[in-house]
Amino acid sequence: MKKVIILLIFLSLLFASELKITSKFFNYNSKTLQSIFKGDVNVTKDKDNILCNELIVYFNKNKKPIKYVAIGNVKFIFYMDKNSTYKGKANKLTYELNAGEIILKNAFIKKIETNESISGDVIKMNKITKDIEVIGNKKPVNIIIKVNQ
Repeated sequence: MKKVIILLIFLSLLFASELKITSKFFNYNSKTLQSIFKGDVNVTKDKDNILCNELIVYFNKNKKPIKYVAIGNVKFIFYMDKNSTYKGKANKLTYELNAGEIILKNAFIKKIETNESISGDVIKMNKITKDIEVIGNKKPVNIIIKVNQ
């Protein structure tokens, strides 16, 4: 079966960047203002990248993306600033574009520059404030911090 690749380019996103999405399946619902992408989904925005099984993009009434939700086998890399690059995986990722908030469920992240890592049931990261919050419900929060002796 021939692999179908859909490429969408949305201009004028947060900080006037582009959101590029490729997948095997695409559906847009004009009533709910949602796009659904399935199969080998690859999302790129600036240097950030998300790979997942399924992606739902939510739009405002002006048809500008406001949120996206990545589901299933989510792998990502986020550049928070020039000194903070986070790479990891999660079962689910929700990104509120205007607020800069990223919510990861059942996740593991590693800061590339220091090799420090965090895992937890819920990890909240904010690309604007640079805050990170980790919540452990079923499993304890695990944090590995490099210490200079």
